[in-house]
Amino acid sequence: MLTVQENALLAGVDEGRMIALCRQLVRIPTVNPYSGDKSPAGEWAGLLAIEEVFKAMGATLSRIPCDDEAFTRYRVLAPRGRQVERRHNVVAEFVFGDGQGPTFLLDAHMDTVAVDKYDGDPFSGELRDGCLHGRGTTDDKGGIAVMVEAAKMLLACPGGRRGKLVCCVVTDEESDGSGRGSLSCVAHLPKPDGAMVIDGDCNCLQDGCTGVVTARVTVPGRTGHAAYGGLNAIEQAFKLLPALARFRALRGDQPGMFNFGVFQAGDHPANVPASALLAFNIKTSLADMRAAQARDGVDSGVLVREQFERCLAETVSAEETLRALPPTVTWVKDLPAASTMAVAPDFMAFGQSAYLDATGMVPVVKPLGGWGDLAHFLRAGIPTLGIGPGTLGVAHTASERVAVADLVKTAKAVALIAARFLSA
Repeated sequence: MLTVQENALLAGVDEGRMIALCRQLVRIPTVNPYSGDKSPAGEWAGLLAIEEVFKAMGATLSRIPCDDEAFTRYRVLAPRGRQVERRHNVVAEFVFGDGQGPTFLLDAHMDTVAVDKYDGDPFSGELRDGCLHGRGTTDDKGGIAVMVEAAKMLLACPGGRRGKLVCCVVTDEESDGSGRGSLSCVAHLPKPDGAMVIDGDCNCLQDGCTGVVTARVTVPGRTGHAAYGGLNAIEQAFKLLPALARFRALRGDQPGMFNFGVFQAGDHPANVPASALLAFNIKTSLADMRAAQARDGVDSGVLVREQFERCLAETVSAEETLRALPPTVTWVKDLPAASTMAVAPDFMAFGQSAYLDATGMVPVVKPLGGWGDLAHFLRAGIPTLGIGPGTLGVAHTASERVAVADLVKTAKAVALIAARFLSA
């Protein structure tokens, strides 16, 4: 049941203001430098723009650098040595009352995936058929617009609240970034009492996420002239398909559990390719985490990785040329699954109640379909929910878009959840 003050809070959402900010951000290219695009822009211009927005709101601003050491501290396998310059994380702090109440943190990411194969202008920010179109509208500049609008709603109706609202706009969530920006904020900011990661489906509350491991398999061959032969690395790679099929079957052969995402080999039909590169994303589960924790004391996908390597080894051992020149496996990342219910089950009920009161809808509660930054917060013992303005399956597509009505709905839910938390 909404109070008079909460009704006033929700009435303060400004659709036009949120559209304008989302369009502004979409029109600034912030493609992750490791996206695979030929000339990715990086996040710098977008980070400067959002700092100006927060400054105009009266926030206390700080910058958190991306820190590889945080992966070591929290025992996460992820790429190291990525670009640091012009890729900081923006932190904006707002104080309510005397500031002595709880701290609530909101998190959304600035970087986007590639645009080279986007259908049309990826930076148009066009408003059409009730939707904003362009790269990042759903993932995750719409999330940033929701964060800012929720903060503005709280600032316009601050009565009865005490504590701090911390807004983090982070980098390196996409393109194997492994949530480096969010984890750096977890590592370097005072521990908040609760958090929401704004990234995902607007019709549900995320109570955790699956894990993911990423494998790169290099298959060697011997180069030569096409007319005279060699050992063709592409044909060698094809010989590994039974191993992949066996692994997929052992993992349950569910949609999305195993994605063969990269096959790169060869430079000309006149040459025998000397090397082939394959890359895979493999989902991991909470059960995988528990099994690894029981054996090694760390929640990870290590047992799944070992199973993958065994499947390859069995196929290699049965074929002479693979035995002579065996493939090698490199593990790019291993990001653990996590669950809100394992950290703070009451927090989910709290979020559900506020979402229902803010939107009039009962939210679906489920884990994020893939891995998400909320895992870093949960593994640090911070009660965390996920929510986003998007529609399932639209992020990363060649026609990314977000419905304006969903931006408004999500902003109301985030604002009321934060308001009630800061009124506790």
